[in-house]
Amino acid sequence: MIIYYTDKFNGGREESHWLLEKALAVHTGDEQQAKILIGAMKEGEHGKPFIEGFSCFSISHTGNIWAVLIADQECGLDIQLCRKCDMKAIADRWFAPRDAARITELGRRDESGTGMESSDKENAVDTFFRIWTRREALTKALGGTVYDSGLPGVLSEYTVIDGKRYSFTDMVFPISKPIYTAVCVKGSKSAVLSGIIYLEGVYQKQN
Repeated sequence: MIIYYTDKFNGGREESHWLLEKALAVHTGDEQQAKILIGAMKEGEHGKPFIEGFSCFSISHTGNIWAVLIADQECGLDIQLCRKCDMKAIADRWFAPRDAARITELGRRDESGTGMESSDKENAVDTFFRIWTRREALTKALGGTVYDSGLPGVLSEYTVIDGKRYSFTDMVFPISKPIYTAVCVKGSKSAVLSGIIYLEGVYQKQN
């Protein structure tokens, strides 16, 4: 299991496909094979890309950061730069009840002004984005959409859906900006990452 990424993403489907081709070229060591794989790429019911006969992969981007996770089992990757948002409204609308309750609890404690350490607000933000990215990663592993409702809570090490186990791993991305990263894999074992590799020089080659 490995992640390839760049911090120069401008946005758009075409550029994302181009970056995926570059990542596949590095992964396979064969640029021509990468072109063939991209040509064979299909999409699932909800738009999740896949390549028959090739490893599973999951793409995510936030700001100018683009990344792809390549794994031997069904997987989902989500990355998210920390940004201001109405955490409680989002949690109440989309998170599982127990996860939403945790955000409410932390928010109430943060607003109380009694016996709170300065790190409490940071704890609320960290918990919110950990749930957010894990939920998105689970959705991608399932091949669903971000609007799926009824997903189970994601604060535990794993969750079970239709008798199948999906394990979560939080990761640290090697960039200066604070970025939340979650991986979800189908199976009994958590993700074991062999590396996070920067796509060096791909934009210079494009120009």
